[in-house]
Amino acid sequence: MTDFRTIDVGGRERVTPASQPAPQLQWVKIADLVIDGRYQRPLGEANWIAIRRIAQAFRWSRFGPVLVAPVEGGQYALIDGQHRAHAAALCGFEAVPAMIAMVAPEEQALAFIEINTRQIRVHRLAVYRAALLAGEDWAIRCRDAVEAAGCQLMTSNRSTKDKKPGQVFAVSLIRRLVDGGGAAAVINGLAALLEYDPEAVANFSDVLLTPWLTAVAQVPRDVPDLVRVLHSRRPWLVIEAANRLAKADGIPAATARRNMFTMLIRKGGLPDAV
Repeated sequence: MTDFRTIDVGGRERVTPASQPAPQLQWVKIADLVIDGRYQRPLGEANWIAIRRIAQAFRWSRFGPVLVAPVEGGQYALIDGQHRAHAAALCGFEAVPAMIAMVAPEEQALAFIEINTRQIRVHRLAVYRAALLAGEDWAIRCRDAVEAAGCQLMTSNRSTKDKKPGQVFAVSLIRRLVDGGGAAAVINGLAALLEYDPEAVANFSDVLLTPWLTAVAQVPRDVPDLVRVLHSRRPWLVIEAANRLAKADGIPAATARRNMFTMLIRKGGLPDAV
């Protein structure tokens, strides 16, 4: 039980909430749900793609209760959960769990804004950690690729002073490359950085990893070739040169950095590469 924590707010200043009626929790028929078009967005093609994706992977364990408010005629205005409710309907369910808030229409709109703009989003590292625990294929493949390079794909953040060489926090980047068939680029690119300077923590920051690994994915090379490229021009000097070029040419810095590393790799680290 050492992995479980209790709800502990000891020592924290208490907060007095606004006076309000307690919500009710119950199953509500999908046929009784209505969408208030005054503040709810219409469903476009991208929304339907997302809805079908939710439906295809539907599990009640991943279904948070929708938030609704009673309106005239015995129906309920859907404040939050439009995608989930439509996905449940696609799956043929007749009802969904709902939290019923006793609020007026103007408060419904405010609740919609609060939920969709000010909620605390789950950090990508927390998602990766949970995916590992669940045995998700993408998480395992990402972990294995990074570990094959002698590095570690981290499951939680660290302060700058506590970070160590070879610790990789760029989960989104690694997943994008591995999902795109670039596991070898991840392995070779990280292994080259570690061999080039095994004591450099900064070399494993997102700022350098993003253009470097993206370039390696575009121009595949083995580890010795990539180490030679890194020795030919220190990577942070490449970043600085790319930033100056981006400013002078009016292009995104990310594009300039990737292009410059790509050119270096193509030239094999020759002195006149940059």
